Amino acid sequence: MMLKMVSLTALIVFVGCGSSGSATKKNSLTQNSNFSKVETDLIYDYMSSFPNKVQLSIAKIKEGEVAYYGAKKEADSTVDTIDNHTKSFMIGSITKLFTSTLLAQMVIDKKIELDDNISISYKQLANHTSGLLDDSTHFFDDNFFDNDKYKNFTYSDIEYYLEHDLSLGVAQNSFKYSNFGVATLGYMLTHIENKSYEELLQERILSQLNMTHTTTIRENVPNLVPALMPNDDPVPFGFKSAGGVISTVEDLYAFLLASLSDLPEVLLAQKETFKIDDTSSIGLGWNIFTDLETGTKFYFHLGATEGYRSLLILDRESQNGMIILSNLPIGVEGQPILDLGKQLLRIVYTQG
Repeated sequence: MMLKMVSLTALIVFVGCGSSGSATKKNSLTQNSNFSKVETDLIYDYMSSFPNKVQLSIAKIKEGEVAYYGAKKEADSTVDTIDNHTKSFMIGSITKLFTSTLLAQMVIDKKIELDDNISISYKQLANHTSGLLDDSTHFFDDNFFDNDKYKNFTYSDIEYYLEHDLSLGVAQNSFKYSNFGVATLGYMLTHIENKSYEELLQERILSQLNMTHTTTIRENVPNLVPALMPNDDPVPFGFKSAGGVISTVEDLYAFLLASLSDLPEVLLAQKETFKIDDTSSIGLGWNIFTDLETGTKFYFHLGATEGYRSLLILDRESQNGMIILSNLPIGVEGQPILDLGKQLLRIVYTQG
């Protein structure tokens, strides 16, 4: 299992194209009133280079209104339209947006403060400036993601580390993306509330937004779109808060709508806490990119496990956004889900 995040600079411009080629007899995607031939051809261009049995589940948000589209590459390489907006996928590191929301809620409830000093502050854990690295030799051998210690990692391990063995891999207050840091944040939040991460999600976010098909308990998901690899391990318990959520584009649309609102926890989670460069910054988990040419500010996160890739991106001012969930394996080269999402969102703006 692998949790990854792409550099913010990968979202610099909404230009480019998918893999080369045009629609052929194997393109069986259908158009409708919400998805034009330009859009379905673009989806096909990307899907044509994906492995067979890959599915894409897409939610296009324009001025707050949603349209769903699904595509599947069949065993004979035909790309067909499929209704999968209620099907579940691992969302990987998009999970961190839920963890940041929980953090913001506890700050607003005055249970904690962002700069409370626990050797590392809550803010530093949320915005990846804690100095904690993923390749901590205190727990893991060589390859962080490919050993038994990682697969069996629990909150007890984090607790022991914080009490006995805390050390930093880089200087604090410098940006270094860290799954381990957000896993530590998740541990702290569950410790404060004396509840599991699943309980916190259900009580504080999912039930409030009627996200009935979202969970971290993989065994409870009967409609999970299968990964294309037999060894797609579930996220270890200790890393649920960094990448363990399973959801649908329909449920994530509810979360995106809430993320376009002026709820106090939303504004706090999206408030810039660290500037990375001229175009990129980060809030509490939310990556922020500003297009210097248009001045448009995008809030987004990517997700990836070994068997799934995902994207959630929104523009608060225009109320536009894009959600893509897939069972595209991490071994496929590049960032095609990000690239496709950029292109589809670009069409939203150019179509007026």
